[in-house]
Amino acid sequence: MSRVANNEISNGWSDYLTVKHGDLTADATTQTFTIPIPAGAIVRNVGLYSETAFDGAGASLTVQAGDGSDANGLLLATQIHNDDGSTLYYANGLGAYIDGGTAAEQQGKLYATADTLDILFTGDVNVSGLTSGKVTVFVDMKRLNPES
Repeated sequence: MSRVANNEISNGWSDYLTVKHGDLTADATTQTFTIPIPAGAIVRNVGLYSETAFDGAGASLTVQAGDGSDANGLLLATQIHNDDGSTLYYANGLGAYIDGGTAAEQQGKLYATADTLDILFTGDVNVSGLTSGKVTVFVDMKRLNPES
């Protein structure tokens, strides 16, 4: 996980995580990556850019983002596999924390205590078999606590 440079923060994204096929090492159908969320932060949005569709094993790979309370609360499951027939190269968060839920959640989620943003990659076969692919997940996180 990286933070964007100060001169890039005006684009709305504060953090990002790039995942390439070689980063998916789990001999399982799901692998999770996390981004720390400090206490007093609000996650306003999550988006993704699929630079290269994943391929090499199976016919389906989705990515979703949320937390322990709602696995896709920030980004609904989005297909990023070459064989799914999708031409999607980008997606913007449409989970319950952004586009639904209670009025307090429709503009993101405020974390009173530290948590993690969980980014789940789920395939129809073990994700370690993928031989190509690259996606970047972008996060708009406002750190309201100056100590974080």
